[in-house]
Amino acid sequence: MRGFLVLLAVPLLALHSSFALKHLEEPRWKSFRDAELESAEYLFITNETLERYRANGYPDEPSVRKLIGAIIIGLNAADEKLNQVKDYVLSQYFLPNNVDCLYKQHTQECLDQNVAPLDPSDRLGRAYQTFQCYYKNYGGIKDSVEWVPYHYSEVVQTLEDCMYITNTSNCSLRNYCQGGFAANPDYPNLAYCYFVRAGFYNRSAGFDLYKMYVQFGDEEFLHDNTEECIAGVVDQYCKEPDRLVHIVLDCVIQYLPVETIQEASSNVLGNPPECVVPPTPPPKTQPCYNAPCP
Repeated sequence: MRGFLVLLAVPLLALHSSFALKHLEEPRWKSFRDAELESAEYLFITNETLERYRANGYPDEPSVRKLIGAIIIGLNAADEKLNQVKDYVLSQYFLPNNVDCLYKQHTQECLDQNVAPLDPSDRLGRAYQTFQCYYKNYGGIKDSVEWVPYHYSEVVQTLEDCMYITNTSNCSLRNYCQGGFAANPDYPNLAYCYFVRAGFYNRSAGFDLYKMYVQFGDEEFLHDNTEECIAGVVDQYCKEPDRLVHIVLDCVIQYLPVETIQEASSNVLGNPPECVVPPTPPPKTQPCYNAPCP
């Protein structure tokens, strides 16, 4: 009987862990309407006024511009430091246009004409005009909830948490903050903690490449060669964290912002002078009308 209870505790513990991770994930799922209602509350916009905005296609008024700007921030579809809208995040809240097969091209033309000429400091203008390009050329706003990406600071914080969780040594932290982590013996445990805790990886389902795309903005996550690379690693490695770390290092590391691990490790060490953290690079956006393309 006692042996049965011990065996029973194992799946119960696993079930509790999955519930805990699911709970961490719940705030990250939001519909456009959810963000709209939240933003209206913040800006003291009544339901009647909001209905008027919707009925009139979100007219170009100062209060509407503020609303759209707030929605885009609520969905983390904006990079406030760079005054850019993350197109790969915003586009997931719009339905495909089943009438106009060139709707993506027409959206891009609209962005080129109405957003690109605007002053980079015109945050609300750029947000509003970007929204209108999608609103007018796609097939409408989705009702479904979509995954909201993490802010840069949240990525760094999750890495810091995992450095404490995995009890990363100071020697490894110094190695990380100086840009060396791929061959570090502590890195597999850190990587596993981060990708599981952030909701990008599940031992049963594997990597969620669409989430990775929405988070980091590189279309390579969605390409067949990335999936093929991951499948090859999965066939070769059975145990964790070996499987995950080889997926990361062999298949996706070139699409990840490695400066986050440098910043997190430097923070944990107390930002010593030997840790030189590079400035945050601009996100990769598709299309790249918000800034000059590389």
